[in-house]
Amino acid sequence: WGTEVMAVLDSFAEDYDDISDNYDSEDRRVLACESPRRSWSHRKLSSFECAEDAVSRILLAFQRQNDVEQGARLGRKNMQVMDRLAKMQAHKRNCIGKLSDAYGSNLLATKAADEFHSYLRKCPNVKSHSGTFKSTSHQVPLLICNVMAGNATGTCYVTDSHILFVTQLVPILGGNRVALFSIVDVELTILPASKSMLSPLPASISLSVSASGKRSTREEVYNFIPSIGARRFAKFVEVVKDVSVEDPNTLKFSDRGGLIYMHEGSR
Repeated sequence: WGTEVMAVLDSFAEDYDDISDNYDSEDRRVLACESPRRSWSHRKLSSFECAEDAVSRILLAFQRQNDVEQGARLGRKNMQVMDRLAKMQAHKRNCIGKLSDAYGSNLLATKAADEFHSYLRKCPNVKSHSGTFKSTSHQVPLLICNVMAGNATGTCYVTDSHILFVTQLVPILGGNRVALFSIVDVELTILPASKSMLSPLPASISLSVSASGKRSTREEVYNFIPSIGARRFAKFVEVVKDVSVEDPNTLKFSDRGGLIYMHEGSR
């Protein structure tokens, strides 16, 4: 029945037992309605009125019990949702960590990291990012895709901390242009596809950074079209950025594997 309902039923049982110990059957019916433990507003009620009041009190107890149980169910469901979201974020962090540390254990990852760092040395603003660089063995590109930036084409490298663009205005003959950005400082805005019949270009991405150190003011510094699609590229960078800025200690689970078990353990 639940604690709320059982409390009301127990109060009825105690009142009836007290009356049964000292009175005969004829007096019990009257005195049960006159018992000071009962919360009836009038004394010497008829049997029908006593029964009606008792049913009303039990019905209210059922309603209170339903509210308590529904609140507990909603609380547990909310904890389950939070637990699943935290596990998903932990899975993302684990995947990014394994890919970033695949240098030496995977041939493709090793070649990609060496290529990334070879272009990194040619970057004109590399000194401004020197404090955020990791070693070659801990900065394997998570994503490599072709891009078109204006009239130039090239390649984009995304690691867990930086975005690197290597473009050429004239393929093979032209020199490389290298642009480097910290992934935590950039903001990507998806621009709609061109509706021109003469140059039907797909959606592009506007990359902006804080202007003169002011977070409230941002300026566009790069515009490009990724080969994998603007929305997919922007979503991937968003996932990597979220993992880079979050506190790893917020995803510590219990031995049983989730936030929900930590919540139940604390209770």
